Amino acid sequence: MRASPGNLHLNNGLHKAMKPSIDSARELEKRLKKRSGSARSRRRRIAFIVSSTLAETTVRIVELAVALVVTLFLFTPVVLWQLITAVPAGKAVFSKRVVYGISAKPFTILRFAGLSGRWADLPLFLELFTGRLALAGTALKESEAASPNAEQAYINMVKPGIISLWDIRRSSKIAHEGIQAIEWEYIFRKHPFYDLMLVLRALPAMLYTETIAEPSPVFHLLGLDIDNITMEEAIAMMQADIALKKQSSIFFVNPDCLNKTISDKEYRSVLKNSDHIFPDGVGLIVAGKLMQSPLRENINGTDMLPFLCRMAAAQGHSIFLLGGKPGVAQQAAEAIHRDFGVMIAGTADGYFNRETENEQVISSINNSGAAILLVAFGAPLQEKWISRHRSELQPGILMGVGGLFDFYSGNISRAPRWIREIGFEWVYRILQEPARMWRRYVIGNPLFLYRVMKWKLFTGINNR
Repeated sequence: MRASPGNLHLNNGLHKAMKPSIDSARELEKRLKKRSGSARSRRRRIAFIVSSTLAETTVRIVELAVALVVTLFLFTPVVLWQLITAVPAGKAVFSKRVVYGISAKPFTILRFAGLSGRWADLPLFLELFTGRLALAGTALKESEAASPNAEQAYINMVKPGIISLWDIRRSSKIAHEGIQAIEWEYIFRKHPFYDLMLVLRALPAMLYTETIAEPSPVFHLLGLDIDNITMEEAIAMMQADIALKKQSSIFFVNPDCLNKTISDKEYRSVLKNSDHIFPDGVGLIVAGKLMQSPLRENINGTDMLPFLCRMAAAQGHSIFLLGGKPGVAQQAAEAIHRDFGVMIAGTADGYFNRETENEQVISSINNSGAAILLVAFGAPLQEKWISRHRSELQPGILMGVGGLFDFYSGNISRAPRWIREIGFEWVYRILQEPARMWRRYVIGNPLFLYRVMKWKLFTGINNR
């Protein structure tokens, strides 16, 4: 079909309009070809290839050295002991497990039967010789549990490791984001130096590793019933309470809080009569190991806030911040709104007269229409205040959050994630505020563990 004059005019106009873009694209292509063929570009490519090869070779040498040391000094003695004790008793030395390797190819790994924890995983180091496993990589996954979605398919392209970021955070009970999000974080950060630091972090994290598959849903400790749930379950529970217009008081306990309950009977009574108590800190994780009732997750208020705010923002709920020094709650509110998009119903500092100004503060909270009230007076003042005025307060969630506002206002920096992964956040806090924190941790933590052991000895409770 012949084009009409009008069409020819239109096509010519379109061609003229596109010509500068076409010329620019061709010019860019010529420059890129010229640049890619330049000596400088070739040197860069060669340097990249050499550096990558050296890095991979170094990692491989380290893996083989580690495999050799573990095989000689750990695996061999254990396998000999197993042969001596298990075989005469008719027991198997190894158990088999099918996992996904690189590119989602299934293969069988061995574990020591009858052993638990890292001792059972010693045969995995033999896989470093075969190259099917890396020393540090993505988490080992059971073949039947692998997800077919695109995100998981990309994760499966990375070699799984004996040590993974997921395993470390799960051991220290802070794997709140879920395995897929943590695996993505690892992939984006993956680097030989990062893997080395990951291996070093795995050593202290092993102290918190648990072997009990299904912990008790309630952690009975020093006469209190502590919710033993995940962060996801805690947020879902609060969302349901708000939807049902059910008011809930929610408190967190750490070793210092539990030490205070011994002498402060009112505080103890307030906790016992609350709706939910969540475990906060590595001290509770250690207590769980001592009680043979491992915690599922460390649900502290600082870790919870992002999840709580995202839920509130998605559901259209607003939050009121009460407590802290003048201006701190407002600073925290601005940061929280900026980072999570949640509506801030209002703020007020904690420096008001508890005898004469309660009514005014409570009226301000109720008039704001907030669904969630965060109270930061510090324990046990915040718990007692919430308990005394609960019937007057209208928000559905009443939560004591301690020093949360100081962290989110920027007045106090929180320990880096890697320090929290190894359970040393308390050391970071001592270094930040030695005059205030040394007694709580240096004296308080050992005293707490002594009380846990004494309580277990005399009550015989093991939470199972």
